[in-house]
Amino acid sequence: MTPTQTNVSSLIERYDALFFDSFGVLVDGVDALPGAVDLIDRMNAEAVEYFVVTNDASASLAGQIKTFTRQGLAVPVERIVNSGGLITGYFEQNDLQGTLTLVLGTQYAKDYTTAAGARLVELDGETEPNVVVVGHSGPHDWESTLESLLSLFSRRYTQDNPVRLVLPNPDFIYPNGPGMYGFGAAAFVDLLEQALTRLHGTHESLVASKLGKPYSPIFTEAVKRAGSENVVMIGDQLETDILGANRAGIDSAVVTTGINRRTTADEFDEVADDLTPRYILASLV
Repeated sequence: MTPTQTNVSSLIERYDALFFDSFGVLVDGVDALPGAVDLIDRMNAEAVEYFVVTNDASASLAGQIKTFTRQGLAVPVERIVNSGGLITGYFEQNDLQGTLTLVLGTQYAKDYTTAAGARLVELDGETEPNVVVVGHSGPHDWESTLESLLSLFSRRYTQDNPVRLVLPNPDFIYPNGPGMYGFGAAAFVDLLEQALTRLHGTHESLVASKLGKPYSPIFTEAVKRAGSENVVMIGDQLETDILGANRAGIDSAVVTTGINRRTTADEFDEVADDLTPRYILASLV
């Protein structure tokens, strides 16, 4: 598959709804990226159907709106689809309400999990969790935290009573300001999964349930909210935004303002088809 160059106006004309990643597309982790403020204002004024589809599980919806407002982005709360909000559906589908749950992450990650019906426990508490939700990469001493989790998951697996691992945000890295990047929660979950595989081999109970991009739950929710499958995902990461859209059977467009730095079609010649977008979007204007 060879991507083609396009622009936002063409996408608005072609699709019933546009899905935007947040970090690397609309914002750089601190400020709005060029063209983002004007584009949001334009879509609001022209009643264009759009949604911000973000893997962020570390901020509340109110907090996300507050941050967008500070950055000049007038995004209504009903247009945000985030991975934290998917925790409730996951707990309902797996009958986990009332389950003892450890949440690693911000207070907002804990709030999402509490709203899902979980009973929270602490990492250093006397009561062991039956579910661990890794909602954010901080604030933790990850060396000691991973050692504790590895011991817990390994022991419970050998007791045929495995602990369920849930990762709302599968971002391995994320933009954290101009030219700056941070490790996402997925980086640490990946280490844990690899260690457990070394110890016990491959088993589904030793792998995290992943809710955000590139996995299906967040795309299913976004398409449901849009009321149409004629949508396009605009993102900056091939491994999350583009791969997820391709797997979900929806079109994708990659920007060049975030993690991805490929700007021409021939730069995708050696990229796997499932990581290749349909479009390259040079800017948001």
